[in-house]
Amino acid sequence: MMRKKLLPLYLLSYFFLLIGCSVEEDEKQAPSYRLKTEIWPSDQNGKIIPSQGDYNPFTVKTIYARPEPGWVFDRWEGALSGTDNPSAISFYDDLAIRAVFTKDTFKVRTIAGGKGKGNQLNQLYYPTGIALDPSGDLYVSDMYNHRIQKWKPGATVGITAAGGNGFGYGPSQLEEPGKIDIDSQGSLFIADTGNNRIQKWEYGGLTGTTVAGGNGMGNRLNQLNKPFGIAVDNTGAIYISELGNHRVTKWNAGASTGELVAGGNGEGNDPNQLAIPMGIAVNNKGDVFVADTYNHRIQLWEKGATKGRTLLSGKDFTSGSQINYFSGISIVNDFFLYITDYQQKRIISYDLKTDTFKIISTNDTLENEEDRLSQPYQTAIDIMGDLIIADAKNNRIQKRKVEVNE
Repeated sequence: MMRKKLLPLYLLSYFFLLIGCSVEEDEKQAPSYRLKTEIWPSDQNGKIIPSQGDYNPFTVKTIYARPEPGWVFDRWEGALSGTDNPSAISFYDDLAIRAVFTKDTFKVRTIAGGKGKGNQLNQLYYPTGIALDPSGDLYVSDMYNHRIQKWKPGATVGITAAGGNGFGYGPSQLEEPGKIDIDSQGSLFIADTGNNRIQKWEYGGLTGTTVAGGNGMGNRLNQLNKPFGIAVDNTGAIYISELGNHRVTKWNAGASTGELVAGGNGEGNDPNQLAIPMGIAVNNKGDVFVADTYNHRIQLWEKGATKGRTLLSGKDFTSGSQINYFSGISIVNDFFLYITDYQQKRIISYDLKTDTFKIISTNDTLENEEDRLSQPYQTAIDIMGDLIIADAKNNRIQKRKVEVNE
């Protein structure tokens, strides 16, 4: 029987060295493709993310055009075309892409949704709450899709920031979320109405944590009953309006129970009562402003007060528009309230320094019927002073240019 001769050890070493050199040479020669980007008319109008770089062949990359305040993304040119933003690109060669921005001169514009009722990423289904984070990204409470959507400036599709896993009680789920708020760290606080709890989602988190309620529906101070309005103050305390308990409670950061700060004396229209309060706002002193929806009034509960004071009611309007369902309230610079009236389809500003109000946006002033509101639920003011409106029944978020108080 013949025995196979083995290669000498030094020849084996030389053989593997040749293989290693060959692999290293192949890696050096592996092609990569260059992405070149350009902003038109100038770099001052917006930016492209990512701006440029080298990519392996057939890498698929998402590219996003973010306009600066006062500008709006118009279209892609070059290797990309069209208006989808963000868009996906595949690297099959060196690519050159231009993002075209135009001056934002629209009086009324849809900035999220508006593609019919649905659950696609470019759609919404009865948005009831909105909030802007410190970077200007818009978050939308997409009630009947049981999710919170994040829309970057200029984007034509949203990104699911919370929920979106069907309605349910799990840590990654929501059920008919009401209003939302965002703290200075970018954490999202959600009135998870159908689950009778408040969920906190850290920025970029996959699941939420219950920070108030979650002990079943009830009226004890460790329980909630249809929480809908929410506001987070500068100490991290959470204020919650409850449709079922006709009250507002305050939950300090880390607390397992809340404390009563408004209402809680049954449904009614006495000064110490509320009726289905849908929206709240809190100033730096801890005073609470309540959209007392079914009493058709806006109530101020000063910190520590046992009764509210009426700032605005249906009686302050002409006879044809006295039935007001104030559905949302937001505060700007501690001096101005912005109030949605979903019955009359209008937005009202209230000057807290002079105790005066004015109607700043109505459907009557719009030329195009498709721009008109239907059940507006919440407002926000962006960095340009433009009015952002959750137009719930039209399944969209509108941006309107109005005369805003200084």
